[in-house]
Amino acid sequence: MNDYLNKLGEPDITLAGLKLWVHGYQFRDSEDRWDGNWLSATAICSEGGASVLVRGNFIRTDEIAEWLSAVEKLELNFTGEARLPCMEPNLAVTLKGSPLGAIEMDVRITPDQVTQDHRFTFTIDQSYLKSLSSQCSLLLGTFPLRGI
Repeated sequence: MNDYLNKLGEPDITLAGLKLWVHGYQFRDSEDRWDGNWLSATAICSEGGASVLVRGNFIRTDEIAEWLSAVEKLELNFTGEARLPCMEPNLAVTLKGSPLGAIEMDVRITPDQVTQDHRFTFTIDQSYLKSLSSQCSLLLGTFPLRGI
């Protein structure tokens, strides 16, 4: 697995034990809202000796945009949630804020939703939100929303 990850280079999004690489649009020539926004990606979540890797077309640009919007709201007062709302069951991320500034990060990741279920929980500092916002914005700059 390390050889594969080394070939990917730097991830587009890194947050605690989660790393996400976007390789391109699934349908490069499609400009419509549905087909045009699917992304080919790799995600890995690792913690305490466990690592789960997912590859494929499991995330969309509009989902990243929705997450970015929610993260920006969470940055304002550190209460509420910011969810990465992937419609495919391979990846789900929820950030829950607290008034004291600690953020609980829940990652659900699986390469096979029928036979596996993996969950990672992290506590991160509020200062990570600004970096996450920047990473999502850069990613959307490279892979903008289509058909919207």
